[in-house]
Amino acid sequence: MFSFRVSTAEGGERIDRYLRQQTSLSRKKIKALLDQGRVFVGNRKVFIASWEIKTGDLIEVREETPLRNERSEQFYLKVVHEDPHLIVVDKDAGVPCEPTPLATTPTLVEIINAFFKRKYPHLKTHYLGLVHRLDRDTSGLMVYSKTREANRITDQFKRHTIQRKYLAVVQGRPDREAGTISGFLKKSPFLKGGKKVAPATAAAGQKAVTHWSLLERYGDAALLEVRLNTGRTHQIRVQMASIGHPVIGDKIYGEGGRFLFPRQALHASYLGFRHPITGAKMEFESELPRDLRRLIDRLRSSV
Repeated sequence: MFSFRVSTAEGGERIDRYLRQQTSLSRKKIKALLDQGRVFVGNRKVFIASWEIKTGDLIEVREETPLRNERSEQFYLKVVHEDPHLIVVDKDAGVPCEPTPLATTPTLVEIINAFFKRKYPHLKTHYLGLVHRLDRDTSGLMVYSKTREANRITDQFKRHTIQRKYLAVVQGRPDREAGTISGFLKKSPFLKGGKKVAPATAAAGQKAVTHWSLLERYGDAALLEVRLNTGRTHQIRVQMASIGHPVIGDKIYGEGGRFLFPRQALHASYLGFRHPITGAKMEFESELPRDLRRLIDRLRSSV
């Protein structure tokens, strides 16, 4: 564990920059410590990299703790594929990928760790690498690395060679059969209403390209297949809302609508990549979960 007291000259600095200066750890490692909930200012757990520290603050980086919530043992884990290097799982809606200040349920990492402990009781330790993320209320396919060597799969995400398809139920009736949304997105801690991302200019944002195709039209809604060229935070939700077709149930970017649905109607239905060790082509598909099937049945019956 590390601990530091913020001096007068250091007050007002971002916590991630401060920790890099104090520990010589990489920015990626500092981000991982924040994501894991291991950084404290006083007795407050801090997850936000841009958190402004104050003169006199006690900053602690604490040791990794055991499973945060014993209920992770009770959560069912749908394993789609497992080999010595990778595990592919089908995430339920409502399960967070990583800790947040308001999380009261086990994260997917904790659920997977509990699964490994049950399946491999003879192993004293195991490795689990977070490769990508899905929003808490988005369901569907995710891949994790089981060895450090398999972390090279992240190169495929960086090069955008990972194939990902989503099924989304959106508001409104698209007047075309397919389309492409190309623009720039920028994260900002100053957005209101829970928003994390907003459209931006080329100078300020990151390129984001979303392809969609129409599967079904309903009265005032539609089922789309969505493919990503890039993988920005909240990309589908922000870009679909930008063309007047927000994802049903999206309380942050959807800004209302007449459809009552408890979460964003978004499901990661397909995942394709090259195995980082063997080079084999890996493809996985996931059916729509029950809540989305019921939503679609309701929309079909109302036409």
